[in-house]
Amino acid sequence: MVELNQQKGIGVMADIIACVLAVLGILFLGFIFVPIAAIVALIGTIIAIKNKNIRGIGINILAWVLVLVGLLTSPMLLAIFGLGTSAATL
Repeated sequence: MVELNQQKGIGVMADIIACVLAVLGILFLGFIFVPIAAIVALIGTIIAIKNKNIRGIGINILAWVLVLVGLLTSPMLLAIFGLGTSAATL
């Protein structure tokens, strides 16, 4: 019974860390925090899907949205990926 309760929270901590890193990437140094947030979100996604943790998957969707916003609001990351010209046309 204790093992089942511990399994419910698996993947949520990585998702929360990814959300915090993505928000830091949006507000401060995006070229540092956004890639780290993407890596942590990927790890959290794999863990949450593997364990069928619905709450973890939900928080992970938020983390991926924040990572995408952080990517689109960071001029340096856009330049690295070559998306600066496409962002200028929007």
